[in-house]
Amino acid sequence: MLYANTLGHQYALDDASVITDNFVVKKGFAGWPEIFTTHYRYGYWNSTGTLYRPISLAVFAAVHQVSPDNPFLLHLLNVLFFAGTIIVLFKTLRAFWPEVHAYIIAAITVIFLTHPVHVEVVANIKSLDEILSFFFALLAIRFYLKYLKVSNSTHLIGALGLYSLALFSKENAITFLAVFPLVGYYFTSGKDKSWLSSSPLFMIPAVIFLLCRFMVLKTQSIEIVSPLDNLLAATNGPIEWYATAILLVGKYLWTLLFPFELGSDFGYNEIPATGFGNIKVLLSLVSIIGLTVLGILGFKNKNKAAFGILFFVISFSIYSNLFITIGSSYGERFLYVASVGYAIALVMALYHFCVKKSKISETEQFNLKKYMVLFAVTGLLGLFYATRTIMRNGAWYDSYSLYKTDIEVAPNSAKLNYHLGLEEVKQALKGKDKNQNLQHQNNAFTHFRRSIELYPSYGDAYGQLGLAYYRQKQYKEALENYEIALKYDPNDAKIYSNMGVIYFESRDLKKAEEVYLKATKLDPRYIDARRNLGSVYAQTKRFDQAIAQFKEGLRYDEYNATLNLYLGYAYRDKGDLKNSKKYLDLAYQLNPALKR
Repeated sequence: MLYANTLGHQYALDDASVITDNFVVKKGFAGWPEIFTTHYRYGYWNSTGTLYRPISLAVFAAVHQVSPDNPFLLHLLNVLFFAGTIIVLFKTLRAFWPEVHAYIIAAITVIFLTHPVHVEVVANIKSLDEILSFFFALLAIRFYLKYLKVSNSTHLIGALGLYSLALFSKENAITFLAVFPLVGYYFTSGKDKSWLSSSPLFMIPAVIFLLCRFMVLKTQSIEIVSPLDNLLAATNGPIEWYATAILLVGKYLWTLLFPFELGSDFGYNEIPATGFGNIKVLLSLVSIIGLTVLGILGFKNKNKAAFGILFFVISFSIYSNLFITIGSSYGERFLYVASVGYAIALVMALYHFCVKKSKISETEQFNLKKYMVLFAVTGLLGLFYATRTIMRNGAWYDSYSLYKTDIEVAPNSAKLNYHLGLEEVKQALKGKDKNQNLQHQNNAFTHFRRSIELYPSYGDAYGQLGLAYYRQKQYKEALENYEIALKYDPNDAKIYSNMGVIYFESRDLKKAEEVYLKATKLDPRYIDARRNLGSVYAQTKRFDQAIAQFKEGLRYDEYNATLNLYLGYAYRDKGDLKNSKKYLDLAYQLNPALKR
């Protein structure tokens, strides 16, 4: 019900990199071998990768096989797996704390279910990796609890298998290596030490995953994190780094408590680097230390609120940037798993103060009066969260609506301005109203320039600014911006390809061929460059070379109508009418409009 209004949504954010523009995923079941033997975005870009999450990609490929380009089905999968997670969470907590009344477990589940920070996970198709990872990890805990209760090895094997699925869904499940012994300690009695010998067994699937990941990524270089992705990369020294990282953790905690300002990007330079003289940093540090101390103090007597705090600390630690550097400085999706700890700590703290310390006697098995305050608080909070969730869902309709909404809360994010500029261009290109198209074009210029103003070495923004000038036939300005873009990123194949378009249209075929060759050398899988280079060869009567380029492009997108059309033309001009008809017929079948 909460996410019903996402089922009609389109693709958004980075869905393109793992679904719509991922040539391996678009192979369907035939792409599975590559999915399990290549990095996460291998099918999208020809560069190094440091992520290995094959299961969600395999699901996307299966959906594409059954129903290509169907965002409804993909959104439905996210909602259904999230619903499944809610059921498993409730049942797992019931098994974990059988002495706690089901209504209390329901209150915890409702807080997690309704919290609006989960919109980024559920409404964004790509985040199925996050949903699946937690879903399988919860099931693993469920099976582990069964094992601890009856010592049936089948349950332990099931738990290990499910944990393997969690790891291969998303690597952040590695934090559960600390969750399993925590669960074992809390679940068993003081005399029962079976968790001490069984919880280390979860190292087996973790080692298997890490070995597989190493084998796949071993040829990949270490990823250099850009300030555009992680603003901490722009800090000056470790003191500023940790101060800013602590500030960001404080923002996460604040967002959990007061989820008013939600956004998909709060990167450079929406949250400027800071030092320990900042009062917000000090307040964040006090909050972090205070919560950690409370968790540790409550550990010995198995306090349930302390369990929630420790679960939060463990599962969120990998995203804090305090221990390892990740490819992002802030993202609401990073709170998805950890927010279970928040829900447990909140409800159990309310239970302690509102129920256990209540003066109302427990004359019956369940006295509603005694629980009234707890239910009122959690009920109102759940209602508030649910309202915010439904409202926030609307922003995720597509990338344009998302960036248009989020720029209001993060106007100083260079990356957000850049991506909104891209979406304004798309709106201008598909629009039919000339005045509106002009307005979208002007908006695009504004946001690209703003992104450069915020981050002067933003090569991609200069490249898009050049492309915007090209569309207005201001070729001189376009080439100037392309040159600046190459100054900051000399290996950008798209810039060379875009420069080639200007040279091609100016009939400078020699220069066009030169830059197209550079583009294909930098990115052998860049279809636009292959198509354009093939066009140069065809224009200069080198049909065999043209055919080779078009065919190379089809290796990565065999159902590309334009490539098949150009290949048909090349065979026709070469005099091979049989092959010409074959490819032209396929092109017209893929896109009947080409026949006209």
